[in-house]
Amino acid sequence: MKQFKAGYIVDAISNLITDNFKSFNYFNENENNDINKVKGLLQNLSAFDVQFPYTHKIDYNNINPVLATINNIITRGLPTKAPLIIEDKFVEINLINANKEEFEFKYNEPIKKIEYQTIFELLHLIEPELQINKVNYGGSLGSHLEWQFIGQHPFLIQILQSQRDFATITPVMTGGRSVDFSFTSPYLHWDAANNTLKNITRIFEVDGPHHLLYEYVHYDITRDIAAEEVDAKTYRFTKENITPGLIPFETLISRDIYSIFEKNFNREHTDFLEEYSLIFIPLAVARIQKAIIEHFIAKPNLFEKDALQTCTNRRFSISLK
Repeated sequence: MKQFKAGYIVDAISNLITDNFKSFNYFNENENNDINKVKGLLQNLSAFDVQFPYTHKIDYNNINPVLATINNIITRGLPTKAPLIIEDKFVEINLINANKEEFEFKYNEPIKKIEYQTIFELLHLIEPELQINKVNYGGSLGSHLEWQFIGQHPFLIQILQSQRDFATITPVMTGGRSVDFSFTSPYLHWDAANNTLKNITRIFEVDGPHHLLYEYVHYDITRDIAAEEVDAKTYRFTKENITPGLIPFETLISRDIYSIFEKNFNREHTDFLEEYSLIFIPLAVARIQKAIIEHFIAKPNLFEKDALQTCTNRRFSISLK
């Protein structure tokens, strides 16, 4: 499994976002918190996983120059301006108005009036009304108590990551250790101390009775301190906390984010098909293109063939998370 970053955004959505912040410098990272929130959401949606049917390692400094150029076009911007063929397709299916300019391309006007707040909320990706039970849950669970922890919260099952490698949170914790559950905010936050933007992570540990043993207590404290040093706060829960189902997730992960995910989960998605299409179809196209380009880069011998044939016994698996 490899993670990539690529994405397209159509003019109608891009301009709606930038126009909402026209009184600010949209590209100034420390000017406005709300700008950083939407930037973080867009970057988060531009990240995706691809599972290839083979292992490969690529030297990106030594690849076909045509592929390198195409790869750079797809992966710049996060997301970057959508190709004209996508804009024209949205015109064809009556989602945006056709370009009316003679010497430039402008696809600024959606057919349906769209509000910035709606777009901002829909960028918090979650599948409405999706019911996940213990059998079809895609994450890894260490105990029945862990299922009790998330099973009472239908939409949180989609956004809490299970068994994340601790080393991806802080490189101090090596050795293949993982955390029970984590949530990394899609928002970007300005870190004045380090003069940079960063995401905020929350860790949720489900502790069985063995965590009362001395060696576990010592290790847990070490883990919590290591996480705290990278601003990843740890919350620990026991059976007594979990069984009543009273865990205040809305305050633990941020009341604002919780409320939007909950709203999207309960949203009547058929009322927003135009918005969903304009946001997510370009992102999906970019993901497919990036996966195909990566395959060509990994297999340069394909260009020695007279024709490329469809491979039916092997496929790519592209994750939308």
